[in-house]
Formats: sequence, C-alpha cells, structure tokens
Amino acid sequence: MMNSVQARNKIFKSWSGISEVSIIKEVATKGEHIELCIEYWAGKRKIAIPEYRHYFHDVVQAYVQRLLSERLVCKAENVLHNVERDVKCFFYQYACECDDADLSEFVLDHLRCREPQLYEQEQPVLDYYWRLVQQVRECSELQAKHQDLLPRVHIEALMKLPEQVLQQLLVELYFANGNETLLPELNKQLVWQHLVAAGAQHQLRRWCLCEQLKDGRDQLPPLEQAFAMWQIDAAMYEYALVHLKEPCERLRNHFASAGYFFPAEASDMSTLLRRLCTMQCLEQQQPLLSQLPLAKHMLQRGYHTLLLLKCVPISSLEQQLVGEDEPLLSLLIDLKTHELTDRNGFELISQSVQSYLERTHHAADSLQEQPLLTFFDFLCHEPTVRSLEGFLSSSNLRRVPYLNSLMQRFERHATNSCSALPTAHELFHKFKQVNLAAAPGELVSFSNARLSQRYARKAQLNYTHYLKQQRSAYAVYYLIMEQLQLYGQITRTQLFHACETATQLALQHAGDEELVTHCVACCEMLDFDTQTLRSYLHLQRQLPPAVACGSYTLQLEQWDQALVQQLLHQPEHFPLESYQALMRLAARNVQGKWPAAMLQHFAEHNDWWQLLLLFQYFELPLTELRQLLPHFKCKSLGIHLLRALSYDGSHERQHKRAANRRGDGQTNSSQETMTNSSHSSGLDANLQQLQHVNGQSLCDLLTHNAQPDLFALVLCSSNSLPEEAISSLARLAELMQSSANHCSSINLLKHCVRQQMPVLAVLASTWGEHNRDWCWLLWLAVASGQWQQLLQQLSRAKEPLQQTELIWSVIRGAVKAGQLNALLHSFCIFQPDCSFLHLCRFLQLTGQRQDFSDSTIVELRQFFCNCSQDAVQLPLCEPLARKQLMQRCIGLLLLQLECNFDCIQQQQKFLDCICRSDVGDICDLLDFCLLHRIFGVAAPWLGQLGIDYEQLVRRDSLEYKRLVDALTEAKAYDQALQLATLLQLPLADIVYAKWLAELEAGQLRLHEQYEQEIEQHALPPAILVNFLLQAAAQQQPDTQLRRRYELLQSSLGVIKQHHLFPNECFDRDQIEYDMVICYLQLDAEQLESVELYHSEYFEQIMRQERCVLYKSFSELKELAGIDDLSIANKSHLTAEMEQRLIDLLNLLLDEGDIVEALRLQELFEFRPNDLRFIVFAMALAEGVTSIANLSNKERQLLSDIEKSAFPKFNRLTLNQSPMNRCSSDLSDSYSTLEFEEIPSKEKQETLDTLLGIGSKLKHGVELGRRIVLAYRTAMYLDKEYLDVLRTKDVSVLLKSAAEEECLQRLLVVSDIHISTRLTHQEIAESLALELTTCILRPRFYIFHASQQPRNAPRNADLWGHNIDRDFHLFLELTPSTTLLGNCLLDYCDALKAYRRYQDNKPYVQSKAFELLSGIITLYGLPLSLNTVSSSGIPQVLSHKKQNQIYVELLIKAHLCFVHECSMEGIASVLERAKQLNGQLTKAKSWSLIVRLLIGIARYREMFYCFDALIENEQFESLLGQFDEDQKSGLRQAILCYLREYNPKNGKELLRLAAHHFLMYKELAEMWSNEAQLILERVRNSAAVGSAELKCSHELQQQLQQALENYTHATENYLLDNKLILAQQSVARAELMAMQLDLCNKAMERRGGGGSSLPLCISVIGVQTRDQFRELVNQHLSVPQTLILSRAYGYDINWSEALLTQFVLLQRANYLQQYLSHQRINDNVIEQVVKSYILHTQSNPTNAKYELSLAHLVELIRSVTLKYKLASILGLKAIVMSLINDSTVHYLRDTNFGRNELHNATNM
Repeated sequence: MMNSVQARNKIFKSWSGISEVSIIKEVATKGEHIELCIEYWAGKRKIAIPEYRHYFHDVVQAYVQRLLSERLVCKAENVLHNVERDVKCFFYQYACECDDADLSEFVLDHLRCREPQLYEQEQPVLDYYWRLVQQVRECSELQAKHQDLLPRVHIEALMKLPEQVLQQLLVELYFANGNETLLPELNKQLVWQHLVAAGAQHQLRRWCLCEQLKDGRDQLPPLEQAFAMWQIDAAMYEYALVHLKEPCERLRNHFASAGYFFPAEASDMSTLLRRLCTMQCLEQQQPLLSQLPLAKHMLQRGYHTLLLLKCVPISSLEQQLVGEDEPLLSLLIDLKTHELTDRNGFELISQSVQSYLERTHHAADSLQEQPLLTFFDFLCHEPTVRSLEGFLSSSNLRRVPYLNSLMQRFERHATNSCSALPTAHELFHKFKQVNLAAAPGELVSFSNARLSQRYARKAQLNYTHYLKQQRSAYAVYYLIMEQLQLYGQITRTQLFHACETATQLALQHAGDEELVTHCVACCEMLDFDTQTLRSYLHLQRQLPPAVACGSYTLQLEQWDQALVQQLLHQPEHFPLESYQALMRLAARNVQGKWPAAMLQHFAEHNDWWQLLLLFQYFELPLTELRQLLPHFKCKSLGIHLLRALSYDGSHERQHKRAANRRGDGQTNSSQETMTNSSHSSGLDANLQQLQHVNGQSLCDLLTHNAQPDLFALVLCSSNSLPEEAISSLARLAELMQSSANHCSSINLLKHCVRQQMPVLAVLASTWGEHNRDWCWLLWLAVASGQWQQLLQQLSRAKEPLQQTELIWSVIRGAVKAGQLNALLHSFCIFQPDCSFLHLCRFLQLTGQRQDFSDSTIVELRQFFCNCSQDAVQLPLCEPLARKQLMQRCIGLLLLQLECNFDCIQQQQKFLDCICRSDVGDICDLLDFCLLHRIFGVAAPWLGQLGIDYEQLVRRDSLEYKRLVDALTEAKAYDQALQLATLLQLPLADIVYAKWLAELEAGQLRLHEQYEQEIEQHALPPAILVNFLLQAAAQQQPDTQLRRRYELLQSSLGVIKQHHLFPNECFDRDQIEYDMVICYLQLDAEQLESVELYHSEYFEQIMRQERCVLYKSFSELKELAGIDDLSIANKSHLTAEMEQRLIDLLNLLLDEGDIVEALRLQELFEFRPNDLRFIVFAMALAEGVTSIANLSNKERQLLSDIEKSAFPKFNRLTLNQSPMNRCSSDLSDSYSTLEFEEIPSKEKQETLDTLLGIGSKLKHGVELGRRIVLAYRTAMYLDKEYLDVLRTKDVSVLLKSAAEEECLQRLLVVSDIHISTRLTHQEIAESLALELTTCILRPRFYIFHASQQPRNAPRNADLWGHNIDRDFHLFLELTPSTTLLGNCLLDYCDALKAYRRYQDNKPYVQSKAFELLSGIITLYGLPLSLNTVSSSGIPQVLSHKKQNQIYVELLIKAHLCFVHECSMEGIASVLERAKQLNGQLTKAKSWSLIVRLLIGIARYREMFYCFDALIENEQFESLLGQFDEDQKSGLRQAILCYLREYNPKNGKELLRLAAHHFLMYKELAEMWSNEAQLILERVRNSAAVGSAELKCSHELQQQLQQALENYTHATENYLLDNKLILAQQSVARAELMAMQLDLCNKAMERRGGGGSSLPLCISVIGVQTRDQFRELVNQHLSVPQTLILSRAYGYDINWSEALLTQFVLLQRANYLQQYLSHQRINDNVIEQVVKSYILHTQSNPTNAKYELSLAHLVELIRSVTLKYKLASILGLKAIVMSLINDSTVHYLRDTNFGRNELHNATNM
C-alpha cells in the first residue's frame, strides 16, 4: 500500500508543470494511469470525478478527431481502445459528421477492412443510432431533461443505455419532434405511460377509437395507424386508472366500454350504467355486469326496459320477486325465458301479459277492455291470415289504431292475395318496435277514451311545438296571435324572448338541419339577425367536435386550431367560409380575445401577405398584430408590418370604431340592435350560457337609445311661417341662441345646433336657396365641433371685415382638428361648384386616406390653376387678392402638414406630393421643395422647438436662422449642418461647436474623420488646428500624455498638410517642441505603440522616392528651417528624457527622416554621435570640409576603424573581396586598365574615411550607405558627388557605367542599385534588359566591310564582362535570380510576339514587347543610312536569328532559376525548351538544338533533343568541341540515353561516342557483350548436350569472331588501365582459342569421310563445378585445364586429375605435361595415393595402376613419406632401394618401420 501511494505521488509530481491537455493526450495514447489522471485533475479543478471524466473524454475525443483528420487511424484506434471507447461507433459518427468527403470515405473504408462481415451487419444499426443522435441533438429540451443520464450525446452513449431507458427516450423524442420513422421502434406501454403522464387525453381517446376501428385505417395519420395496431391491454388501463388526473367524460366512457372504471366511480352504479349505455356496450360487458347488483338497481330506479337485456341474469330477477314488483318481475322473467319466435314461447308470454294486466289493472271490467290481449290470444290459437281477416272484422280489434292499416288492406285486396299481407310475426315485430319512451312527458294516446282520460296528460301546444314540427311560419303566426290574445300588444322584449327560445332550440338540435333551418327562419321573421347563430352552427357542423371547456373563448380557439389543421392538410384551399364565421363570432365576443392560431401560423411562416389580407378584410385591431410579433420567424418583418398598418390612419380609425361598437353597446339605436348583424349580442350570450359561462343576461345586452328621433325633430320643426333670410353672421348667432319659434328652416338649424345633428342643416337648406351658405357654415361648424368657438370669436368680431376672418378661422379650425371629411363634405353638399373644393379634396385625400398618388396631385394643380385665374371665391367671404388668397391656402397646407399626420414619413410624403404638383411654377410665396428638404432634415425637431410652420413661407425668414440656432443649442449638430447647408448659412461655428460638445462628452474621433468633415464642408483647416490645440490643452499632463501627444501630432499634421506656416494663430515650432516633450515623458510601454512625427519632406517626397536621399546638406538645412527656429518656453530635460531624445533621434535616422532629426537637434540643441557622423559625412562628401578639419574627438573616434568593417556597404562580392574593391592600392588592376583614369589619392582617402564613418554608424546606416556609395560611384565614374547624388534617373547612371571605361564597373552598378534602393523586381528588369540587349545586338548583319562576322563575339559584353563566361557575376548583382529568370522568360514571350508582329499576325502587347521593339529599333538600323531608305525601318530578324536569341534567353533564364533552385522556373524553361525543340527540328537547326541541350544541361529531361538529332542522322553534332565541364555531362548523358532507350543503330552510335570521348571501358564492354552474344548463339545452335558441340565451318567463324571481340576488349581495358578486367577478357579469349582448336582437331580427324558433323568437347558451356571437374579429369590436357580454370575461376584438384588421367586412364604424357607446366609436390602425390586406396576399396586393382603409382612415388622428395607410401602400396623395389641406400640410417633414427601397419590403417 505504501509503495502504491508513493508511486501515485511520484506520478502526480511528474505531472506538475505540464498542461492538462498534454497529460490527457499522453495517458490516452499510452493507456496508463488514466484513472490517476482523472483523479489528479479533478482534485486540482475541485470538481467531482464523474463530472471531470466527461471532460476527459471530451479532450480525448477532440484529440482522436485531430488524428483522424491527419489520417492516423491506427493511432486513433489505439487511443480509443485505451480509454475504453467503442471504435466502430466513434469512427462511424466521425465519418458522418466530417465535412471532408474523402476523409469520411477513408474512415469508413478502414472500418470495412477491419471486420468486413461484421461491419455489413452492424452498419444499419450504426446508421439508425446516428439518425437518433441527430434528432436528440435537435431537441434541446430533451437533452436538458436527460442531462444526468446522457451527459454527452453520441452513438456509443445511446447504445449503452438500458433498453427501458432507450425506449423511454424514443417515446419522448417522437412526441418532441414528430419524426414518423421512430414509430416502428416505439413500445406501446411506454407510449401509453407518456400520454398519461402528459395528460394528453385527446390522444388517449383517439387511441381507444382507432383500436375499435376496423375499416379505413389506411387513411389515418401515422400515429393513429400505430394506435390501431397497438392493442390496449389490461396493465395499460390499470396504469391510467391510477396515474391519470382529472380525466374527461369522453375518456371515462371509453374506459367504461373496455370494462374499466376510475376509482371514484367504481361504486356508483348509476354512473357505471350511464357510461355503459352511452357507449352501447352492455352486451359486451355482460360478465362484468353479472357480478354487480344490477337488477336491484334498475328495478329501484324504474329502468324496467333495461331489465330485458341479456346482461341482466334471470337469477338476479328471481332474487327480487318478493315485494310489490313481483308481477312485473314475473312478466320480465317470462319474457327473458321464452322466445317470441317460438309458438309455445309466444303463448306463454301472452298468458304472462294477461296475468300481469289482470293483477295490475283492477279497474278493467273484462278482457274486452284490452283489445291487444284479444289479439295476442288470437295469435296463440289461430295464427292464419285467412282467419285473421274474419277475426279483425268481428272482434273489438277495430278500436286498435295500429291495426287499421291491416284491416284497410284486407278490404282493398281480395282474399286470395294473401301473399301481399304481412305475417303475424312481422306484424307483431312492427308493433313491438314502437318506443313508448320516445317522448318523455307525453304518453301515447290509446283509442280507449277511458284509458286516455285516466293515463294521458293534458298539454297545451305553443309555437315551439310547431317549430319542432318544422312549421316556422305557422309558429310565428301562432306566437303573434297568442301574444295579441293575451296582452293585446307585442313588445320588442316579447319578440326577443321568443327569438331566444328559438335560438336555444336550434342549438340543442344542431344535428337536425331542417329544424335548425326553421328556427333560423323564425328569428329572421321576427326581425332579428341570425348571422352569429348561423356562423356558430356552421363551425359546429364543419369542424370536429371541440373538447368540453369552460370558456366560450377557449372554444373559439379550439375551432381556430382546427381550421389551422385543415389548412395544413389542404394548403391550396383556405377555409374562408369557416374562418369568416369564426371571426364573426369573435367580433361578438365582448370580453374575449381574437382567435390567434391562424394568425400565428401565418406569422411563423412569414406569410405577411396573408396576414395583411386578414387584418384588412376582418378589420382586426393592431393590438393583435403586436401580440403576434414574438411568433414571426423574421421579427423585423412583423415590426415593419405593424409600422405599415399603424401608418394607415383610416384603417386604424376603423379599428377604433369597431372597438367602440364592441365596447359600448349603448351607443347603438334600437333599430341597429335589431337589424345589424355585427351587434346581435343576444345570440352570443345564449352561446356563452350554453357553454356554462356566467355572463350577463340577454335582456341586459339589448339596449335602447335615448336620443330623440330624427323624424320627430323634423315634425316638431315644421310650421307654416314664412322663410326668413339671414343677413349676417351676427344674425345667425342671434337666431341660433333664440328660444322663439321661427320658420321651418331656422328651427331645423336651431335643432342642428342643439342636438349636434349636422343632417338637419342639410334639411334646412332644402327649404330654399336664400340661406344655403349659412347652412353650409352651420353644418361645418357643428360637424367640426367649432360652433362654440365661433360664438366666442363672433363676440369679438367686427362687421364686415371680420366675417371673412371668422369663416377662414372655421376652415382653419377644421383643418387643424383633422375634420377634413367634414370640410370636404360641406363643400360637396352645399357648394359643389366652388373651386375651393379641389383644395378640400386634396387635403382629405392626403390627410385621411394617405393617398399621395398622381390623381391627388391633379386636385392641387386644379385648385392653383383656378387661383391663378381668380376663380376661387369662398361663400360668405369678401373677395381676396390673389396673393393674399394664395398665402391663406399655403397656410392651410402648412397647417395640414403640422397637425394631420401621425408620423414623419407621412409628412414627407405630403411635402413630396406638393413638390410634384409644381406649385412653385404658380406661386412663389414658398419654396416647398426647399421646405421638403429642410423637413427631411429637421422634422423630428420642429415640434420640440416650437417652430411656426406658417413663418417658413419665405427663404429669408428668421425662423430658419432660429431653427438652425435652436438645433445647434439642442446639440443636433448633424441636422443643423444639413439645414445650414441647404440655407447657405455659415458652417464653421456649428462644426466647431459640435467638436467641442463631443470633446466635453469625452468623445474624440479619429483625425481622418475631422479631415473628412473639413473637406466635406469646405472649412478652413485652421479651425481644426485650433480645436486640436484646445483638446490637447484639456488633457491632463500626468495621466493623458499619450493623448496629448497624439493631438499635438495631429495639429502638426494639419499644419503640414495644408501648409499653414507661418501663421499668426499658432506657433508651429512651439507645438512641435511641446509634442516632443510629451513624447519624452511617455512610459516605456507607450513608446513602442505611438506613431512618430515626420517632416513634410520625408512624408511627401522621400517616402515616394524609397526614402533615398537626393538633397545636399545645405538644402536639408533649408528644408528643416533651422535658421528660423524660435522657442519661447523651453523645459528642463532630465537624464532619462535626454536618453529618450537620443533614442528618438536615432529612430528618425533609422527611418531616414534626416530633416526632422536636424529640426529636433536645433530645437533641443542636442546632437548624438550618429547624427554628428552623418552630417560630417555629407559635408566631407560635398567638399564643404576636409579630413584636416576634424576635431580631436572625431579623429579619435575614426582612428580605430578597421577595414574589415567595410563590407557592411558591399552587398555583393563579385569575385573580389571588399578590401580589393575599396582599397586605395589599385596596382593589381593597372595592368588590364592602363588607359583608365585612376582616382586621385585624395579621393581615395576621402572614400576610406567615409567608409570608416559608415562602419561606425549604429543608426542611420541607410543614410550613411547612400552617402558612401554615391561618393564611390562618383569617384569611379569621375563625376561630381552632388551630380550623382541628385540624379534620380537610375538609367542615366547605369548608362554612364556602361559607356565610360572606369574601374570596378560591376561594383559601380551594384552601388547604384543599392544606393537608390531599387526593388528586387526593378533590378531584375534592368539586368534582363541589358542581358537581352547583349544577346540581341550581335544578331544583326554587319554593314561595314571592315567588320568581319567571324571575329564578332557571339554575345556582346556587358560592363566589360562576357555574359557567358562571367554570368555568375551578373547573378550576384541581383538579389533575386528567380525574378531575373522570369523577366528573361517575358522577353522570350515578347520575342514570339515580335515574330507574329513581323509576320503581320495578331500578337499580344506587353511591356517586354515594347522594350524588345526598342532594342531592335535601336540596333536594327544600319550605321550607314546610305544603304537603306530614310524611313528607318528596323532590320527584319530572320527566324534563325530569332531562334538563336530565344535559345540564349532560355539558357540564361535556366541559369537564373538554378541559382536559387526555383523548381517552378526550371519546369517552365524545360516546357519552353521542349516546344522550341520541335520548332528547331522543323527548321533543321541542329546546332541550336545542341546549344540548347548543352546550355541547359538537363540531359535526362531533354532526351527529346537526342531523339530529334538521331532521327535526323545528326548525332555527330553532339560530338563537337566543348568545354571539359560540358563534355563530362554530355558524355554521361549520351551513354545513359543509348543504354536506356537503345535507339536504332545504338551500338554504332555508342561506339562512335565512345571513340570520340575516349571511353575505353565502355568500348571493351561492348566487345565483351558482343562476344557473349556470339557464345549464346553457339550454345543454342551447335551444342549437343552440355559437353559437346557440332563442329562446322560456321562454328569456326563464330568462335574466331568471339576470339577477336575478346581480344579487342582486352586492348581497350588495358588502355583504360583496367588490368583485372583485361586479365578476365584475356582468359575468355584463350578459352575461345582452345575451343576453336578443339573444333579444328575434330574437323581434321573427320577428314573427308562421313556425312554427319563431327563432335568436339564443349568448354564454353560450363555452368557448374561438376562440369568443370568432368572436363578436367576426363578430357582436357594440363594446358587446356589451366586455360579453363582461368576462364571460369574454378580451382583445379590436381591430385584427382592425376589419379584419373595418369593412373586410371593410363595417359603417360599427362604427367609429363603436368611436370612441364606445374611443380609437383609431395602433398599432391600423397593425395593421389590416398584417393587410389579409396578407389581400390570398391574397384579392382591393376598392375599398370601400380606402375604408374610407383612412378609418382619416385617423384617424392621426402624419404619418410616415400618409404611410408611405398610400404603401404607394397612397392618393394622402392623400399629395398631406400634400405640399401644411405637413407636407411635416417629411417632407423625415425623409427618409422614399427608403425607401418598402424599408418597404413590410418591412410
């Protein structure tokens, strides 16, 4: 335990300092310490381990996804295995989520390759779970609900869920998104439980209904089809009984039909029985009912008919026989026991009935009182038709009305027509079907008067009974007659009660269409509108039954939702009739809301057009649209629609009127109450009452109007007094206030004023024309509500002038109050011919209807046209001058503009409408177009500022100035600026005030914005300078230094940009000084981010000139203005500020702003060393000073300069060290430049000093480099320094370097490039032009005889260097050789274009083409103009010359690309070279092909050149005289080509090339290969087996040829010093000679006899060592064996060869040959003896063998070995000779003879 804790702590310690993600990746990759990692980071994050585990897997998931994106599937799979994740689930989900189709397919292929069969099986499952994941992710509510169970939604998580949980999730998911594909996967029990838990009683009812449905299941929705398939089992019902809350009645009934009752009703027999009867399932629930005391319950409550049902067992009836109900029960038992169809049963039943009647009807006298009993008795005894006819006529059955039809049939038909008569059973069945309980409260009357008197009820019929009989007209007649008889009159209330009753009857019998029709007709005949009732019944009939609800409004909402569903099922058919009925009911719903489901449906789909139609058609209030805003998919669309409808004033007023009609029912007259369909609220109250709503009664909703009747007023006003004419307005007022009786018209006018009924004025005007104008005035005053105001003004008015003003005041008041309809109607009624009517109509169209169309404009134009013709005269007014009338009318227009529009947009449309009417052409009192523009700017402020619109008549009105000032004071600066611009008022004060206000508010814009505003308003820039200085002065010196610095810098920028110095308003030098002081006081962090201030010369000139210095020191001083600097207030600089000042100066020097550096030096009287050096260098270079004038300190600084620092100014080496280039000792180059002028020693010393100064510079290095390099350039070009410095055209300097013979030309060119800061592209273009010129110039013909073409260089020299040999130096001149190569390729393209231009073909113009044409024009003209015409046409280049130029350009471009390894450029060159090769081949320019091939030297990529040359037999062109470096590569390329491609005559070509390039080894290999091929042919044609050849002359020739080939190969190997290969070749040649000798001998042996070819031993076909041994041991002599050994390299076993050939084969000369070619030794002989002994063990011996062996033993030098072998072989002669010889003493000393037998055995 202790060790594990220590290891855990050690691991935790090793993880410290490592990021969390890195550790997670590490443990997941290794598969170790995963739990420790989770525990570690959960502890550090202080969260629970399970929660962190989810985060851990999230990081791993991201890591694995990155691995998969990099296609590291194996590593990703390993990581998933380590963290125990399912690989296939993860990979499949990643493939589905991946956007990269290739990567997705790659991952899926990996899954297929892992387990192909398993993947095919699991792929549908994975796809199903992936679709499930997508659906769960779309349902955020479901994710939040199952967050604990499903924290991460992916395939693996869903697959690991328990089955029950997954099924529950599927159910919830289906009801969340309605995806029908999930239905087959759902569990019906879980679906049932979900519906129960959600309280979805409607769907539960649909399930119960669909389960019972047998037919038509295919037409059901998918969910209901599933309901029909799912059988509801007992457990589901029991679950619902326990968990369902507040089930509705209909659902309880469905449960009852299945035999299940909720606990609260299980013991209530009445409810139970009612539900079973309602569902008509008593028979089905018979087993359940048999267990209940049903018989007793029914008997107690009088349900006697139900006791006959089968569900009531007979035993339960028998248990109730005791008591007063015993007769009835006995009858019921008999009826249930016996069958009526059985005769005996019928007889017993008849007897039971008779018994029952006798026991219950004690007052009956006899059986005759019961005619039915007589009939029953007849049926029991004589049940025949014939006897029935007689029985009916003789008995008392005639009194039974039900048998009258039968008797009548008997009377009409003959007796024999019995077949047409019904049987007795049919007759009784018909009689039995009579439902006595069909009409409760009304018993069926029997024919017996006594029975009727005793049992029948007396009832009085009324009009409702006739309605039920569908006799509506008679019902109305009966009602009226009844009311007149009872009351003598008919009131509205009585009729209303009758209508109410008819309405209730129609609602109760809504299913009976005929009854409903008559009820509606009854109400209509009673003069009541039934539109609401018909609408209600229409919806109830057309739409599905609504769920029982407690509110009338809720029922309307349900119908609204049903209409939405109907629209969804049939989108192409809008249920207009039903929706119109619904909206009609909603309009009468006084306290309810408008149905919103349909509106919400259109809002959710952004169907604005449908919404607009509904709102306009049904006049819906805008409050409903405002409530729809959250439902819009695009909320901005709803807002715009609301805004558009809100601007529709007439529409809104209609809504207000409609709302008033609904809200205030008392304002309607009784006439309107009776007739207007939109106000029949009584029916609505009935509907609400039927829906159990506690609303007000019907009588309360029927209101009466207290206003007097119009007809009564007319009657009261009429009299016979003569009509009186009104003379004046005062007389009118007097008459209207008088109480005396006057004439009829005056009385009507008085009533008009008193009752506020303008219509009376119209009636008054009909009495005569004399008071028509006064009727008009009174009508207008009353209609517009100005009568009282008119009276007040009249009291102060004076006749007659004030009368006109008063009438105009009435008109103005009507316009101001918005009574435009009244004003228009007054003229239309009373003054239809007045021209003022056009203006009134214009005002009404624009103000009331918001109609600004062209037709409206026509009205205004017509009015002003009439005004211009003095055709406008108002009634009761004095004539006005035209201008005065115009002014008053314009006042009305302005008043309309001010008062009668709800929004600015409408006012702008009104002004636009006036402008389009061209009023300005008629009236010049007011510029309406100007007013339109002004209004568009200042409209929101006009009302706030209290501007008098009528004062805006003229442009010079002071109201405009007041408006601008007011806008400025209100800080509406933008509007003030726009308005002042329109009115051409000064803008400077407004802009300055605007800036100051922004500054006070802490808002300071960017400097560019202020500049734009100045430019926009054409303001003087000094305003901006003053503002910036003001803003800078307000900045806190301690906390806002940076802001102050930026503001001062901006002010200086304005001064600099607009050249505002000198200026009396501000001191530029002081501003600059203060700015630098702020800079010096900034924090170190701020210094890095602030922008430096630069001089005008630097920003506007130097930056455009690449920051290259072209000014002398004196000119720079003048630009800096050093002589005129003056600072009034200077600050003391601290040491830190001084250091920052130094840094600032150094920074300016680094950027190249020498002018600003000189200014700051003078401002602060402070000069750092670098600035001092630069100034001195400029003075020294310009000759202002000299080295002798240096101070001691400066001399000390320059004394330690080392020349090793000079390369700082030499970017290019150019194959010379900087020391050689810059040193004054130029003696090394004098020999080659003896005619070039050498710079003076003084200049060289100055240059050295300048180089030294430059090397000491730490800042301003570019400035120093410019000075030094310009001086060096001037020195070598022998020009003045200032001339070189001021020359901005680089081409002039380069031309001087090319034309003048000077030292170090390339160095001068480099200095020019560097000092002028040419870009890489510019340098490349310049060099490309020069190189192209050098290539192009020599290609023209020579016109002077003294010039020999053969002496002319191939390419001209450039700056004294050969561009072919010294091209590397030119490459060093350019910093980017790739760009140079591209430029040369551009010239190649230009050359192609020039060829097309030369051939008069279309070509592409380019910059390179223009330059190339210039070169040709310059050098193409001859030097002597006498030889050509004076036209100066450039010499035409031949195609060959153009090809030469093109080849040279390609070669140079290739060298440029190779220098920087630009593969794109090299590929481009090779592509062009391939195209050019085809052209050169067609032109047969073989030398150019060779030049192209060798110049580019990419032989393998250019093998097509070899193809072209070889195909055209120009291979010798490749064998010319080339340089050694070219020759080596070409040689290898030729060999590779010939060997790889093996062209035709390849061997000859290879041999030719080898001889040319002295390739001896290759030649030798060729000879050897040819010899080998000969040997192969020999083996294939002449070989007999593996050891012999057929000898022939052809074979001899082949062997001779092979011998010669090997001989040639040997010679070439020796020439190439390949001695080993030469020896091998010699051995093969000897072998050929030996084989040839064997063949010759065989031919000689054959002689002339025999027809077959002789055979010889084959020594050229040895393949194995066994073949070699066979030849050596059996056939070959010793010399031949040696040759064979050297040829094949096998070692010779001489002991075996001697044994075989000399001993066994007895070839005596073989030993002689061996001795003559080899030295024999004792070991060989000893091995021969040993081999012989082994041979004798299996083969017999021979005396000859022993003689041969004795001869060999004699050759042994060792006495001991000779004695030993002789003893073993038994060679006694040799043994005796040894004994007899002097060697015997030696043998004795060695004691050899004692072990002879042992030695022999060992041998």
